Amino acid sequence: MLSLFFATTFAENESDTANFNVLHGSAYYNATRTPGEAPSVQRNIYTPYLMYGSNLVALGPTNVYGVASYTSGEHTTFLAYINSQAMLGIATKSLGFSFAFSVGEKLSFFEQSSPYHKLKTDEIVGSSANNFTLRLSLPFTSVDFTTTLRYSQSNGDSVYTWKYADSEGKTVKEYSRLSHNFGGGLTFTNKPSAKDFSWSFGASANRYFQTLDSSLTSEELPDENYDVETRSNQNYTYINLFYNFGDIILKSKNGRVHIGNNTSITANIYDWLKDKENHRMDYYLRGSISFTPHILAEYILNEYVMLWGSTYYTWSSSALREKYIEHWEIHEETRNNLMEFSTKTGVPYMSTGARFNYKNITLEAGIEAGMYSNPFRGFDGSAIAYDFAGIITF
Repeated sequence: MLSLFFATTFAENESDTANFNVLHGSAYYNATRTPGEAPSVQRNIYTPYLMYGSNLVALGPTNVYGVASYTSGEHTTFLAYINSQAMLGIATKSLGFSFAFSVGEKLSFFEQSSPYHKLKTDEIVGSSANNFTLRLSLPFTSVDFTTTLRYSQSNGDSVYTWKYADSEGKTVKEYSRLSHNFGGGLTFTNKPSAKDFSWSFGASANRYFQTLDSSLTSEELPDENYDVETRSNQNYTYINLFYNFGDIILKSKNGRVHIGNNTSITANIYDWLKDKENHRMDYYLRGSISFTPHILAEYILNEYVMLWGSTYYTWSSSALREKYIEHWEIHEETRNNLMEFSTKTGVPYMSTGARFNYKNITLEAGIEAGMYSNPFRGFDGSAIAYDFAGIITF
């Protein structure tokens, strides 16, 4: 509604782009969905070369993040803690890269021994995911290019060793469960040369697989020794294609309105699962497409205060494709197929915020609320989110 209010006040005049392209914090970044948004510390962090020339400290107590950057000569060094990850990066005018890693990792070491039974047990369990992310970005003549490489391990990974020795010999049993996720992505955007119409497109892919290994080595019963690698039924490849665009349809000296849409197509392709005992092979494919139309309005109240309001809504449709083949010794081959489609209408979200700037200090606050599925019922109080942040530039 704030967007519509702003829209009625705008005349079709050329806007002063420099007045709007001021540096924002997380409240603005979380509220916007358009590629034509103004710069923010979060957007610059995720496109590392954009940090070039920055001398600042940014803190977000509600989102628990902090960013510090310092420019010396022809390069900028920046440090950040954001989304439970520590990040280190270097940016120049033509290149930027960063490396991030999770800092919430906890490993539990468990050791138990029994002299009477000559039994010893060792176990290592990870309680938080390892996550390593490498980003590289560089500008071309009219577009930005960003690539991301990522590796992570899931919670609950464990390595277990059980040793037992008696007069007959030694027995060792080992078990390990490790989950791996390799991925990467590419993004292109015309942000450097965009005027009214902005776009970004790209793709990402991830490969998830879990290894389950167990072995038994016995000197007493060598015929019962085994070394087995079990294949998980949740191994899959994830693919995502996206195209986002935004256009400034109304503008004046003190305000402008963006509209646009974000489109995403995803697919989870699960590995063939072979079950030799039941003579069966399974295949799963999950796919979805989503559309997120959005509106963003910005208004410069005076030289110190800027206001914005935004709204967005997501509609998605998903499909499940299941196929299995059964082989029987007596009967002929049996093939069964399952197709399932579903459509989900999301909840409209609305947000508003303000940016206050005085000399080298910027304070920003925002609030976002999700409406009920029936918009005529009003807002859902459980979906309200607040955001406060501050930036100091040097």
